[in-house]
Amino acid sequence: MNMMPPPPPPPPPPPPGYTAYAVAQTQQYAGFGSRLGAYIIDGLVGFLFAVPTIAVLMAGPKHIGACTVNHEPRLCEVPNTGTVAIAVLLGAVSLIAYAVLYCRRVGRGQSWGHQAVGIRVADAQTGQPIGTGRAVGRFFGRYLSAIPCYLGFLWMLWDGRKQTWHDKLTNSVVTRG
Repeated sequence: MNMMPPPPPPPPPPPPGYTAYAVAQTQQYAGFGSRLGAYIIDGLVGFLFAVPTIAVLMAGPKHIGACTVNHEPRLCEVPNTGTVAIAVLLGAVSLIAYAVLYCRRVGRGQSWGHQAVGIRVADAQTGQPIGTGRAVGRFFGRYLSAIPCYLGFLWMLWDGRKQTWHDKLTNSVVTRG
């Protein structure tokens, strides 16, 4: 004869007034205004990266050359070839530095603008940060979103999860908090 142990006793009832905590939380997607604000702030940060390049073009050595102002021939101060070369090199380094720092921050969840307006980029399935690789794809995907008259950005206005085309390309969402 096989004797089975008795089943464990049922858990005690909850105390009076106890309300169970709901584990499943719905994500609140970021709206157009907060995303636009973040985009503007990130653009201003990007401008700060461009300031050294602009300074080189403005303050670097120049020469007098022929130019046209309002369809009239004039003489103008024009940056030297060396100044232009330094500005192009500095501009490329600044652009790469901005893109690397931006993508690393977005890969961890928030760019400077996202942080300022209280939104974050997350994986659409897990809610975790998307990582630097997908953030790079998202960064360049913004250009695809912009090509047809910014339709890819406006797509979020009628999408159920408020995703732009670059969000869809990288399977990401932008949420509050």
